[in-house]
Amino acid sequence: MSALVCGCADNKDDTVKMITEATFPPYEFLRGQEIVGIDVEICRAVAQKLGKNFQCETVDFDSVIPAVISGKAHLAAAGITVTEDRKKNVDFSDPYVKTGIVVVYKKGNPFKDTAQLKGKKIGVQGGTTSETFVTDELKQEPERTKSPAEAVAALKAGRVEFVIADIDPAKNCVKGEDTLAISDFITSEEYAIAIKKGQPELLKTINETIAEVKADGRLEKWVADFTAEADKLKDK
Repeated sequence: MSALVCGCADNKDDTVKMITEATFPPYEFLRGQEIVGIDVEICRAVAQKLGKNFQCETVDFDSVIPAVISGKAHLAAAGITVTEDRKKNVDFSDPYVKTGIVVVYKKGNPFKDTAQLKGKKIGVQGGTTSETFVTDELKQEPERTKSPAEAVAALKAGRVEFVIADIDPAKNCVKGEDTLAISDFITSEEYAIAIKKGQPELLKTINETIAEVKADGRLEKWVADFTAEADKLKDK
């Protein structure tokens, strides 16, 4: 577990802590040692609305939701898809992004439909809805990695035949890769902020903040700015 602070305070009662997994540009990624991205700014705006300081920390994705369940963090935001299983354990804010997962494939082995994935070695980031798609829809075990980038590296090396990932990291991974391509959406999903159950006032504040940043254009600007920054990082 790696703690990277985006603004902190000594008094925990005066601080809103966000937990994330900072390998998911443009939603969360590292600018040097600083965690930045769309999700970070939304959660920072929540802290500002509450009149509190803001702190964020990065962990492996499968530790993000457990961190809010256990009370180690107030907010979980990491491009988290709302699912019925997750709703049993946490409360979700109103969605702020409509998205989905896609298939990353080699152009020499083009993807046609999901039936083609049956029995194939498929790379995914562990703990994500991409993993769930493979286990629940394809009824098989995927090749789990710590990030979409690692899964795509396995695809390039021939260790897996396809990769399933969220659209944004998939786009980032194939940028500049002439031999790779991505499919259309194979699912429809929504991202939201997760919190520990039983906190209606916090949930109300988060939902109000999401509505405000959508209405005043901040969310649109963050999407544009952090997408551009993530593209530049990919080019380096």
